[in-house]
Amino acid sequence: MKKIPTDLEILTEIYNRYHDTFRSYAKDEPDRITRIRVPIDINEIAEVCGVEEDMIFGRLYYHFNKKYSYKNENGDTVTFFSSMKFEGLSVNFPLVASVLADLKEKEKTYKYAYLMAGVSMVFAFSALLVSLLF
Repeated sequence: MKKIPTDLEILTEIYNRYHDTFRSYAKDEPDRITRIRVPIDINEIAEVCGVEEDMIFGRLYYHFNKKYSYKNENGDTVTFFSSMKFEGLSVNFPLVASVLADLKEKEKTYKYAYLMAGVSMVFAFSALLVSLLF
C-alpha cells in the first residue's frame, strides 16, 4: 500500500509551490479575481505527493473545506478550497498558511512529548536496573 500523504505534507507542498504566486498579486493589473484566492494545479500536487489527482481534490474539497472553512461575523462562509467556474480550482492562501502553522506547531508539541516519554523510559529502565543490581 502506498503511503497516504498527511494534511501537513499536502499543505506544505501547496504553500511552498504557490507562495510566490500569492505574493506576486498586482493590484494595478491583477491576474486573478482576488489576492487571497490562489489557483492551484491539483495534478502537480498529487504527483509530488504520490497519489491520484482525485485523492488530492477529494481531500481539499471534502475534508479541508469541512474542517477549515468558517462563517465570518457577517454570516458569509469563508471557504478553504473553491472550484468555481471563473476562478478554477483555488485555495484561500492565508487560510492555508494559518492551518499549516497550526499543524507544524502541533507536530512540534508531539515531538517534544515523544522525546520526553523516551527520556522518561530511559530513566525508568535505568532505575530498574540499578535497583535489581544493587
